[in-house]
Formats: sequence, structure tokens, C-alpha cells
Amino acid sequence: MMVLRAVLILFILLNSAYAQMFQSVPEANATLIQSGKEKYACPNCGMHLVKFYKTSHTHENHQYCSIHCLYESTQGVIPQDAKVVDTITLELIDVKKAYYVVGSKVRGTMSRTSSYAFGNEKDALLFVSDNGGKIMNFEAAFAVAAEDFPNDFGKKATLSTVVPVAKIEVPKDAKCPICGMFVAKYPQWVALYDGEKKFYFDGVKDMMKYAYARKLSSDKLYVSDYYKLLKLEASKAFYVIGSNVYGPMGSELIPFATQEEAQNFARDHNGQKVIAFDEITEALVKSL
Repeated sequence: MMVLRAVLILFILLNSAYAQMFQSVPEANATLIQSGKEKYACPNCGMHLVKFYKTSHTHENHQYCSIHCLYESTQGVIPQDAKVVDTITLELIDVKKAYYVVGSKVRGTMSRTSSYAFGNEKDALLFVSDNGGKIMNFEAAFAVAAEDFPNDFGKKATLSTVVPVAKIEVPKDAKCPICGMFVAKYPQWVALYDGEKKFYFDGVKDMMKYAYARKLSSDKLYVSDYYKLLKLEASKAFYVIGSNVYGPMGSELIPFATQEEAQNFARDHNGQKVIAFDEITEALVKSL
């Protein structure tokens, strides 16, 4: 009974966390082509497909959360038999017949440039009138994904900047409990709750969502210095917000060990502000 209750609470929290996400749909409205234990997971990043359904694509019996993951899985080769979710009808449609709206103000998935597909031009035009963006075909949208790909998650740490003994070690199969993403793929964004059980996150934003939902103490929260990957106590780090560098889940709180390093990063990447941990609020996290 206790296990069932815990699962129910987690389900409610996850749905609450994503209640405002444009990409999410009720599971009953989603068409999922995978089966078994991987039915709900993007095979590239591990994110929950129902949570990011409106941006999902299918290709060769796999279902990806985004055009970003489709691009990565195909290694940049344009797939000929892919399908994409129609944002309005939620049906899977041939990508060659889709009208993509790219670069609207509606947040996308796994990329700084959002991309949503529509089955007819009228729906795409209406979406553009409300949210901006440009209408293009699949090949053009794929090209935008390719252009964004190297920079979607910011500058990767180099071996010379890594201090292996001090970084947060992430099990290869660890998934973020908020979005379901494989955390180890994105080392510069790793955050950790080190309680009775360890939970790993693909960014400070999701870690804070988890912490707020459970009223966790900050003394067991850890983040990674963006450049050096050093494990930092979350309460002692400095965070850049509003920069032009995006994490796997979009806008992020980007951690640094010192205020000076955070200010330098903010200057180089158009950061809006540098804040301390105690300036992070639930409202701020929800706004990112």
C-alpha cells in the first residue's frame, strides 16, 4: 500500500510540474509506437514522450521527443520515412506533408529554437499569427535543428577543464525524476539530491522543482560548475539566469563556483542577472 501511495504521489507531482507545458497531452490522446518498458522514453535522451508529445517524431520503430533527438539519432541524415505529431489533431503525419512553424515564442523541446508541425497550412498560419515563427517544410526545419545542434546545450567542457575526482558521478542509466532524461549524457548540467537515495537531474531547474515539491533541505543539493564540472554545494554556488546558453530543458540556472566566474559568463553570454542560491524562488523556477 505504501509503495502504491508513493507511486500515486509521484504521478501527481509530475503531472502538476508539467501542467503548463504546451508540449504535454493526456496520455489517452497520445499515439506511442514503442512497447515494453521503453514505451514512454525517447531512445535518444530518455525523456517522457507523453510530456513532450507535441514535438515528437517517429522513425524506424522509434519515437523521439523532438526534432533535435531525431537529428542526433540519424547523425544528420535526413530520414525519408519519419512522421511527426500534428500539433492540432495530435495524429502522426508524414513529415514531408507537414507545415513546420520554427522559431515561435512557444518553447520547444531540447533546442533553443522551437519547432512545431501542422497537418495543414491554415493551422500553421494561425499559430504563427499568435506566436510568431516561420513556416517551412521538414527539410528546412531539419536544417535549423542541424544548425542549432552544436550549441543547444552550450559549450561542452574539455578534458583539460574536468576534475574527475571532484565531479558528480552519474550512473549511466540514471534518469531525471522530473523529465525522464538520461542525465549522464549532459555532464555540464548535472545536479544531485544526495539524500537517503540519490536522485540525479539534467539541470538545476528540475532539481529545484523536485526540491520545492518535497520541501527538501538545501544541504543535500549539489550542482556542477558549468565549465569545470566541479561538484558544488548548491547553497554556495552563484547562478546566471537569462543567458543565451540553454540546457537540455531550455532556460536554466547556470551554476559557478564564484561570483566573478558567474559575472564573466553573464557578460560573455548576455546573462540578465547573477544570483545567489537564496535568491532562487519557486516562481523564478516556474518562469524559466
